Amino acid sequence: MGEDTAKWLRERLSEADILRLNETVVSASPGRGIGLVDLVGAWREHLSKLESDLLAPLDDRSIWGAHDYVAALVIRDLIAQGFAQLSFDMRPRIERAVAELDQRFMNFTEPDPEGYAERIDGRVKPDREGWWYRIPKGGPVREEMLLYYGRSVAD
Repeated sequence: MGEDTAKWLRERLSEADILRLNETVVSASPGRGIGLVDLVGAWREHLSKLESDLLAPLDDRSIWGAHDYVAALVIRDLIAQGFAQLSFDMRPRIERAVAELDQRFMNFTEPDPEGYAERIDGRVKPDREGWWYRIPKGGPVREEMLLYYGRSVAD
């Protein structure tokens, strides 16, 4: 986790809270768990990169693409799983911090009634959270989503 993100967390949570979050491990894949504090940090850092890429030219080789966007959504899913493991007293504090990040996400995205992110992910899940149904308002990620994952004329 970057120093900027660590500072952001320390401004919102106590050291004890951060330690407890680090001990809350979410299964990311068989045999691989990630601490909730690292997931929150990854969500923040993914949002920062996606936001910074919004105004980047399409030929900029440092920009992230549609699969990176979907990876961010998967991270957000893992955070939601981690919330379920938190104690009743701890949950509201971390939810407030993550709500700030979620609002940031909402600010640079808009509804995705076409389901681009879900198509990129390739798995249809009827119980997906709302972040799966949003698309960036502009920028290279949106352009890639529309170009390569849009519905064909035959659909």
